[in-house]
Amino acid sequence: MDDQPPTPPEESDRTEKMREYRQRYWERFRETHKRVYGTLTLEEYAAFQQRAESAGRAVWAQIQAEAEAYARREYLPPQEIEVRLSELVVQLRRIGNNVNQIAHTLHGDGTLRASDLARSLDELERLVRHFVRQPWAQGQGDDDEPPGA
Repeated sequence: MDDQPPTPPEESDRTEKMREYRQRYWERFRETHKRVYGTLTLEEYAAFQQRAESAGRAVWAQIQAEAEAYARREYLPPQEIEVRLSELVVQLRRIGNNVNQIAHTLHGDGTLRASDLARSLDELERLVRHFVRQPWAQGQGDDDEPPGA
């Protein structure tokens, strides 16, 4: 004989509704997501784990971020370098503002146009951003010119 009391009808209905909800959820999830499996050596996993912790990511998120950066042929800087790069861009913009003020002052005699200076500063910022996104393993030879150079 069964020692458990029978389940009340409302609890049974709720359990069935939850089961149906989960089933529908996972069916929709499988329509839009693909699960990928792989195996890492313990050394590879430890390296990913260290980089993930440094970047404030989960190991899978680190693997995914590195794969996407590799596919875009970009460098994936650690979080501390990313912060420093953002600070660098802010400083470059401040320098640009100062140079624009100088250009505005010099513009009166026609020897220097502020738009030329602004274009040069934009180009400088683009080149810096391009450089820091390149993998460190690549050289900086003539073959590595940034797009539009």
